[in-house]
Amino acid sequence: MSEILISVQNVSKCYKRYKRPADRLKDLLLPGKAHAEEFWALRDINLDVARGETLGIIGQNGSGKSTLLQIIAGTLTPTTGEVKVKGRVSALLELGSGFNPEFTGRQNVFFNGQILGLSREEIEAKFDRISAFADIGDFLDQPVKTYSSGMVVRLAFAVVANTEPQILIVDEALAVGDAKFQARCMKRIRELKDGGVTILFVSHDCSSVKMLCQRAALMSHGVILNIGTPKDVVNHYIGLLSSEQLSSEAEYLELEKNPENSDPNSSGYLSKDPIYRHGNKLAVINSVSITDLNGRSLKEKLETGSSFNIVVCLQAKTDLADLVIGFSIRNLMGIVIYGTNTNLMNIDLPKLAKEQKLTVNFQMPCLLNKGIYTISIGIHSECGLSYDWMDEVVVLEVTNSQTCDGVVDLNSQIIINQLKAKIA
Repeated sequence: MSEILISVQNVSKCYKRYKRPADRLKDLLLPGKAHAEEFWALRDINLDVARGETLGIIGQNGSGKSTLLQIIAGTLTPTTGEVKVKGRVSALLELGSGFNPEFTGRQNVFFNGQILGLSREEIEAKFDRISAFADIGDFLDQPVKTYSSGMVVRLAFAVVANTEPQILIVDEALAVGDAKFQARCMKRIRELKDGGVTILFVSHDCSSVKMLCQRAALMSHGVILNIGTPKDVVNHYIGLLSSEQLSSEAEYLELEKNPENSDPNSSGYLSKDPIYRHGNKLAVINSVSITDLNGRSLKEKLETGSSFNIVVCLQAKTDLADLVIGFSIRNLMGIVIYGTNTNLMNIDLPKLAKEQKLTVNFQMPCLLNKGIYTISIGIHSECGLSYDWMDEVVVLEVTNSQTCDGVVDLNSQIIINQLKAKIA
């Protein structure tokens, strides 16, 4: 068993909310009578994180993710329960948290480094690397209050990521930086991960969670709904987001336990009853198949360079006039390689009456390189309301007789121009 560096046991966090400022004073002077409304941001959280593990935490805004990380980092005290943490913790929880806006960036680097347990000599030895990573130029010697939000997060991440943490906590702050800086941050996080650093990673970017993390946890309304593989937890999260039209989480869980069965007379892959299916079922997917351009089944096997169809058969369960259908292709890491839908392609689908069926063909060349890929299918309204989503309903094997690296084959050509030597 790997050593447990973070142990959260039965942790809950309660805040008091007052309707009027006077109620707060009454609560202090008259402790025997309740003048406040209790709000439980966390309820009975149990979580263990092993040394060297990267754990992704996902969930909607207000689900309790940030509160949990602040308690683990030691900046908040739980109302009940216990948290045990072994090792030096570097945390990037909020934009500019821990920075004094009146001090310069250089001064804040030294102050934050000392808070993290480094000596001044150690910070001086790392300062050039921190400065180069932040890449904010002369602003390093200007007060932090003059920084843009992007500059603040650059400097904050440069400090926490270059002070040799044993535990790194990152809470969505990287979304503020530009694309180039985000790529630099992700590279540094991967380096820390490969170096054995334990990482807690909160992000709304599900692809990043799948790519970086060994496990993931889904939070909602202050509780952990699911802990498991990133793919399974992300699928649960997508289903939760699509259930917002349901009146409560309890109704969503009931729907998840008792999904509508597919049409038993339909053909295709739906007879396998895939686990991850969600939507309000105002329209349902009856079958999905992969065919060549002549309509012959390809048995989920393709050769790079060939062309193929994704054929989706669906049925309306009520009158619908705003139907959108799309698909996404992912690799085994869960990264979306390609995806589109009829709305993005400016294709208006016909209005459907109740029980009317429709078949939609997506035709394309196979530029994928050799490997295993999955196809997910979704149908929804023009405003994004999910009717039916089937995750990884087709597993696709691609073969390639040519030699190349990567996930796509761009069929590059080589042209060599040889110059003739000049004759003296």
